[in-house]
Amino acid sequence: MKTQIEAFLHVRQERFKSLMRKKGIDAAILVKPENVFYFSNFNPVLNSHPVFMLIPLEGEPCLLVHSIRYLHAQEEGGIRSIYCYGKWGNTPSLAPEANEAIHELLGEVEGAIGFEMESISVELYSGLLNTLHARSSVSVSRDISLLKMVKDEYEIGCIRRAARLVDCGVETAIRFLREGMSEAQASTEAQYSMRKLWHKEYPEFEVCGFGNSEGGMIDSLNVWSLSNEHIAYGCDCPRHYIPADGDISLPMAWAKLGGYHAENERTVLVGSVSGIRRKAYDAMLEARAAIFDILRPGILFEELYFAAANVFSSHGFLDILPGRVGHGIGNSAHEFPSLARGNKLELAPGMAITVEPGLMDKNWGGARHSDSVLITETGYEILTQLDAGYLQI
Repeated sequence: MKTQIEAFLHVRQERFKSLMRKKGIDAAILVKPENVFYFSNFNPVLNSHPVFMLIPLEGEPCLLVHSIRYLHAQEEGGIRSIYCYGKWGNTPSLAPEANEAIHELLGEVEGAIGFEMESISVELYSGLLNTLHARSSVSVSRDISLLKMVKDEYEIGCIRRAARLVDCGVETAIRFLREGMSEAQASTEAQYSMRKLWHKEYPEFEVCGFGNSEGGMIDSLNVWSLSNEHIAYGCDCPRHYIPADGDISLPMAWAKLGGYHAENERTVLVGSVSGIRRKAYDAMLEARAAIFDILRPGILFEELYFAAANVFSSHGFLDILPGRVGHGIGNSAHEFPSLARGNKLELAPGMAITVEPGLMDKNWGGARHSDSVLITETGYEILTQLDAGYLQI
C-alpha cells in the first residue's frame, strides 16, 4: 500500500509545483499538519516540534522532522527523502534548529518562498525569511485549499471507510438513547462500537487526528449528543442528561481513518414533539430535499445555500438562517469550502462535502441531519447510509 500512496503523493506534489510555476515561487515551506500530511502521508500526532514539508520548484520534495520523529516518519510516511533537525539519541541531524536545517536543504532562495500565511506563526515566518534571505514571500494557503477540494481515489476510499464508522456511531447512539441512556452514556457506547468496527474491518488504517504544539490526538473516533437548547451551542460535550418526552436530540459522529474524515449527524424527536421543534424539523427535511434536487457538478456552492435558505424563509425562519448548509471534508473535519452565500466556486466530480442544512435557536434547540457526500460525474453519492428522514424514539 505504501508504493500506491507514494504514487498519489507524487501526483499531488506535481500539481502543486505547477501552481508554484504560475505564481513565480521557487520553494514552498509547509507547516500546517494537515497539509504536511497531504503531501507526505506523515502525521506526527504531536507537533511540539514542527514538521516541515519542503517543496522546491526544481528537485525532490523532502520532509524535515525533529530527530525524535525520524523512525515514525520512516515507517509511516510516503516520502523517501527525510531529514532531521534537533538532537535525540544517535539519529543523524542537519542542525540543532529547524531554520538552520532548512537553510542546509534549500540554500539561500533568490526568488519567492511560498508559505501558508493562514497557519504559520509570525515568529517562525520571520525567522525563515531572515535565514534564507528570500527576496519575497507568497501565500499558498488558498492554493492548497483549492488543490485539496477534488479528492483522488485513495482519499475517496478513506472517506468511504470513515463513513461506515460514523454510521455505526450514530446508529448505536440512537439505539441507546432509545433504551433510556443519557447523552454521555450513549456516546460512550457509540464510540466503543466504532472502535470495534475499526478493529474488525480496517485494522491496517490509523484512526488518529492531528495534534497541536501542546497536545496530541491519538483517537479520532468521536461521538457526542446534545439535546434541546444545548444543540444551539453547535458543538459541546455530551452531558448526563436523559432525553424525555417532547425533547429534540442530536447525536453526531466524526471519524478520521487513514487521515481522512467523514461526518454523520441525525436529529431525533423524543416521544411526542410538537410546536416550534416539529415545525423546524419538517423545514429541515424539506431544505435537505431542495439541496439534493440540484446537487451535481457545475452548480455553484452558494446555489445550494439559497436552495435551503429559501425553504427556511418560507417556513418563517428568516431570522435564524444558518451561516452555511455544509462544508468540505477531507484531512480536516471542516475543510474548505463552505456551502455558503457568496461562494461562487463550482462543484466538480471528486469533491467531498457535507450536506447539513439546519436551524438552531437558544430558545428551543436545533434540527439538523448531516451526511458525507461525494460529487460524481453525473450527480452525487451519499456515503453515509443511515435513514435521514423522520426519526423518532
